[in-house]
Amino acid sequence: MVGEGGRGPSSEPRHYRFRVPSDDDREDDAPVGGPPLPPDDRLWRHPSELGPLTGPFAPADLAGTGISAGADGRRGGGPWGVAVLAGLVGAALSLGVVAVAGGLHGKVVEKIPVVEREPLRTVAELTAATPGAVGVTKSIAPAIVRVEVTSGAGVTTGSGVLFRNDGYLVTDAELLRNAKTVEVTLFDGRAFSGSVTGIDESTGVAVLKVEAVDLPVAVLGSAIDLQVGQTAVSVGAPIGSSGGPSVTAGVISALGKRVARTTGGALHDMIETDAAAAEGSSGGALCDGHGVLIGITLDVAEADDTRGLGFAAPIDIVRAIAEDLIANGSARHAWLGIEGADADGGARITKVVDNSPAEHAGLKEGDVVAAIDETKTVSMAAFAVALRSHHAGDVVTLAVIRNGEQQTLTATLGERVPS
Repeated sequence: MVGEGGRGPSSEPRHYRFRVPSDDDREDDAPVGGPPLPPDDRLWRHPSELGPLTGPFAPADLAGTGISAGADGRRGGGPWGVAVLAGLVGAALSLGVVAVAGGLHGKVVEKIPVVEREPLRTVAELTAATPGAVGVTKSIAPAIVRVEVTSGAGVTTGSGVLFRNDGYLVTDAELLRNAKTVEVTLFDGRAFSGSVTGIDESTGVAVLKVEAVDLPVAVLGSAIDLQVGQTAVSVGAPIGSSGGPSVTAGVISALGKRVARTTGGALHDMIETDAAAAEGSSGGALCDGHGVLIGITLDVAEADDTRGLGFAAPIDIVRAIAEDLIANGSARHAWLGIEGADADGGARITKVVDNSPAEHAGLKEGDVVAAIDETKTVSMAAFAVALRSHHAGDVVTLAVIRNGEQQTLTATLGERVPS
């Protein structure tokens, strides 16, 4: 994690306590409660308190809704605006149910505003309660943004995914090539100028920043335990200014793929899916069946073996690179110095580079890496993802099977120098 907290520059959260009366506290026919609490102190709002749902909004119209206007006071109307407001109302009602259910035993209900840079996985499982791609889309859509880049070649449109509520988002590095200006449009229609935090060409990951806080963020999962055949849903921003996100659904068709970029070079350890991203969706989200973010879709060169397929950088790698870009402006790539292949029980080492961290750790050709830092290694692709989510200088513990016997080795990762 980079930075502390996760609430942005807002004030300290307020804590509310409501007493839930027992059956003995009042007679059945007695009037219930007193005057209603102020809107800002309630878990719900009457529709009359929400204001208009469509059309242009002035900053004053947004008071109390939890949505603030952009720096220029603009807020988009249309289906995007209606959808996000409806989602907020639904979320508030859901939180109310959870709060009451959790507090009945103690007769006290607490409402604690929680804004996290990285929400818990269980949040996504709750919000993706609707089966299939519909539930996944509802879960991830508020964190999807449209990115419009102006360069000497004209205007290019792509997508991005908010992963920190203080305005940081990840996208495809290819999208930002030779960018002169960047405009980011949020799910609720607000538009901001985006500034490039950093670009990492070797992984295809880039980070943008918008000057906004308390933004909806994606729930970050992991690609380490992915399996070929499991559900994959690709979600990108709409090409136009209205309507919902672009969505394609399918399965994960391969892991650990090496693919060529359109501008040269190659991307490694990619997730392959038949849920090919739609036009304008590069830089968007690849999710699992719960709406958890498992990868960022990237644009690749079209070839016979990639036609009709989509590719995504594993979220573990994206996260590590993004943290480096935010903290240092550049990315450091961990290096062990091996080549390998899948094997029963893990990843089999087929080559150890001379004078590499692997050689110094005592790894040998033929070893099978069964686990890294107590996380089981199910394939060479999973092992590569786990390694690339680390930084140079990190110390990792490897469970290695050699000649049928398991032993533990420790390796200090080096830094890979781009060729």
